[in-house]
Amino acid sequence: MIRVRGLNKQFGATPVLKGIDLDVHAGEVLVVVGPSGSGKSTLIRTLNGLVEPSGGEIAIDGVVTPANDRKAWQRLREDIGMVFQDYALFPHLTVRRNMTLAPMRRGRLREAEADAEVRRLLELVNLAHKIDAYPRELSGGQQQRVAIVRALAMKPKALLFDEPTSALDPETVSDVLAVMRDLANRGMTMVVVTHEMGFAREVADRVVFMDEGVIMEDAPPEQMFSNPQHARTRAFLGKVLR
Repeated sequence: MIRVRGLNKQFGATPVLKGIDLDVHAGEVLVVVGPSGSGKSTLIRTLNGLVEPSGGEIAIDGVVTPANDRKAWQRLREDIGMVFQDYALFPHLTVRRNMTLAPMRRGRLREAEADAEVRRLLELVNLAHKIDAYPRELSGGQQQRVAIVRALAMKPKALLFDEPTSALDPETVSDVLAVMRDLANRGMTMVVVTHEMGFAREVADRVVFMDEGVIMEDAPPEQMFSNPQHARTRAFLGKVLR
């Protein structure tokens, strides 16, 4: 579904990604972990064109998209959904309008079917009763669940998550992770940048450890957490799992 070869990114003279090679298969859940500043968020933002790579190749579902082709990336974003840590909901629009704006403009939903589809998606996250609420009337966890199903309204081939629980208080993290577990069980292709090691251990098909702009280890969760091969991986997990 997603193929990355030789991906590089520099901000000014500072290299952030250094020759990343990565494959994500259809229906797979890939979790990316690592310390702050390791390049995790930059990597995931290059996968749908929010950050333009300095070099290398990204192919989505077999189609290579040139880094400087903005129209091609715009079309690609319709198939690759993105969930941010800060929800990114429009504060002046209701939940209903937040969810229908993009799919209706892009022709993914007709007006006649939009309401039924929005209600169906909100029922998946137990928020159908909030369909006419504004973001300010929702908790952080509720806003993030709306952001997830808003991405689903575009009927994406894959979903990218950039630390989706980092802005939430501990009591609401479990609600968001439950939605993500359900998506994984339904076969959604997902790439998740997170510090939630329990989620990675339980849900991921593979876990990637990044540091200093490179992938240092790529392994199934049972190996990554019980027998990491790289000394830097062992040092990192030794701290975060303590």
